[in-house]
Amino acid sequence: MIDPLIVLILSASLALLFFMAARHKMRAPGQFKAQLAAYELVPEFMLPAVAKILPYIERAVVFLILVPFSRPVAAVVAATLLTVYALSMAVNMLRGRTDIDCGCGGQPQLLSSWLLLRNGVLVAGCCLLLAPVSERAVTWADGSFLVLMTAVLAMVYLLVEQLVRNQSFSDDRGASHG
Repeated sequence: MIDPLIVLILSASLALLFFMAARHKMRAPGQFKAQLAAYELVPEFMLPAVAKILPYIERAVVFLILVPFSRPVAAVVAATLLTVYALSMAVNMLRGRTDIDCGCGGQPQLLSSWLLLRNGVLVAGCCLLLAPVSERAVTWADGSFLVLMTAVLAMVYLLVEQLVRNQSFSDDRGASHG
């Protein structure tokens, strides 16, 4: 059994992640469609529909993962999305196509094994939300800790993302100057 505070921290953190991902896709739909096309996995005639629907699925995850009765379904949808994204990256990496932007949101980020690891960790977090939750009351102290830990996890996530971007940029520059 998992402590309810862990469930709340994971739910809030994943909701924040999917909110930011959906926001990026909705703010720059043309850019997202181009990023999706670069993977060369979605047939051309389906690109507009897939590029349009993905951010809405991500936005649905944001709301559903925060509600206890819909959390298991949202966790499965989130894990499925993250797995499909990781498999799409892995296929292109196996093709030798690491020079495309992952389309994860924000600054450009080239495909790397770090992104696959990141998605694996996020999928594990989604799976934890499917575990039985222990019966205990959530206190005001838990609420404070929830806010603190969600903020800390968000900062750690952003820090790791920046380190991966820097490594990707460094590797790219080294390859072009070597």
